[in-house]
Amino acid sequence: MTLTDADILRMNALELSHDDLFFHEFTKSITIYEDEDIWVLDKPAGLLSVDGRMLKVSLQSRLLRINPNIRLIHRLDMDTSGLIIFAKSSEAQTHISKQFIDRIPQKEYQAVVFGTLMIDDKKGVVDVPVRYEPTTKPRHIVDMDWNKRALTHYEVMHHELRCDDNGRAYPVTRVALKPITGRSHQLRVHMVHLGHVMIGDPIYAEDVALKLSNRLNLHAHKLRLKHPTHGIWMDWVSPVPF
Repeated sequence: MTLTDADILRMNALELSHDDLFFHEFTKSITIYEDEDIWVLDKPAGLLSVDGRMLKVSLQSRLLRINPNIRLIHRLDMDTSGLIIFAKSSEAQTHISKQFIDRIPQKEYQAVVFGTLMIDDKKGVVDVPVRYEPTTKPRHIVDMDWNKRALTHYEVMHHELRCDDNGRAYPVTRVALKPITGRSHQLRVHMVHLGHVMIGDPIYAEDVALKLSNRLNLHAHKLRLKHPTHGIWMDWVSPVPF
């Protein structure tokens, strides 16, 4: 999502005008699971996970209006929707953050990419480093000399046709993505590396691929991790909205 300074000022002012009832109803509408230790939510596309440098409208800031003890564990890009987990104490935050460091949680995303992605056995791996490129802000790029690994497993689910505003059909591919590492923009850049940009991506898609959807077609579909207190495996699923 590309925002002008005027957009940011308007959104910040609107956020400040909301009463407590708004935040309670908003969080209730997107809550997947909640207990005394954790809060799992279905973040909508177009909402930051945490406040930005200028834009002060985010999921975390809204949760803090309800519970000032909320702790950040991980993030989703503003344009990405789906499952995200917050802790309700520093102990829970430390426990789950260590799980992410140790790559214990299992995450699965779904995306729709432009074109027909073909691969033997329908499964593949992208193992190329991804880094931020300041000359093309906010884009990230593949850099084989970068020293931080980025690893994604993917599976072709099926092929589809998507129509533009004129009714012309274009081939697209629905893919399941399992990031093993968690680099910023990793999934988006890895699909670009394969030659199949995600449709509706306001940063990486252009022309038809951009116009085929009014949002980035990337959704955090499944999340599995160990409960920080009870130690049991817990699974959550969010329906894919595209």
